[in-house]
Amino acid sequence: MSNGAGEIRGKVIDLKEMLPFNTKLSFVVALIAIIIACLFIPETEPKPYERKVESDVRAVELPPQLKQLEEPPPPPKPKMPIEAESEEDVEASTIDETIFDGIEKQPPQPKTEEVYEFWKVEVKPKLLKNSYVEPNYPEFARKAEIEGQVFLRLLVDTTGGIADVKVIKSLNELLDVEAIKAARQWRFSPARQRDKAVRVWVEVPVRFQLDK
Repeated sequence: MSNGAGEIRGKVIDLKEMLPFNTKLSFVVALIAIIIACLFIPETEPKPYERKVESDVRAVELPPQLKQLEEPPPPPKPKMPIEAESEEDVEASTIDETIFDGIEKQPPQPKTEEVYEFWKVEVKPKLLKNSYVEPNYPEFARKAEIEGQVFLRLLVDTTGGIADVKVIKSLNELLDVEAIKAARQWRFSPARQRDKAVRVWVEVPVRFQLDK
C-alpha cells in the first residue's frame, strides 16, 4: 500500500476515489436501519402531566369538654292556623283597635308666595316718605365718632310692609340693631308683576352721620 492506494490480489485500489461511494453507502444503510427500527418499535401515547400533591391527614382527638356537648334541640315548628268553631271565638281572639292618643295632626303648611328680586319686577317698590323713620344714633357711637352706612336687605310683602330684614354689610353691632329697628317701621308701595302685587327683595343703605 502506498499514498492512499492498496493492492488486493494484484489490483491497485485508490481509497480516495472510493471515499464518496463509501460515505453514500453508509448513509443509505443507516437510513434503512432507522426506518426498520421505526416500523418495529411499538407506538406509545404521551400522558399529560399530573402534579402529585401529598396531603398529610392527621387525626386530632377532641378534648373531653367538647365531647360532652350535646346538639341543641331543633326549633319548634310553626303552628298551623286552625279554623275557629264559631264567630265568638274569632271576636275573642281579635286584637283590639289601637288608639293613638296625644298625636295631633300638623296643619298643612301654607303655600309661600314667590319672591322676586328688585330688578325682575315690572313695577318697582318705592319707600313712602311719610313712613320713613330715622334710626336712633347711640350716644357711645357719637362719642366714638363712628360714622358710615349699614346696608340692609328688606323683604317687602304684597301690602308694602317689611316681612324680613337682613344685614348685608355691617358697620357696628349696635348700629346694625338700630338700623334694623328703624327699617321694620318703613312701608313701601307694593311691587307688581303682571298687574299683581308680589313680594320682592330691596337693598337699602342706612346712613349714620354726625352733625358738624
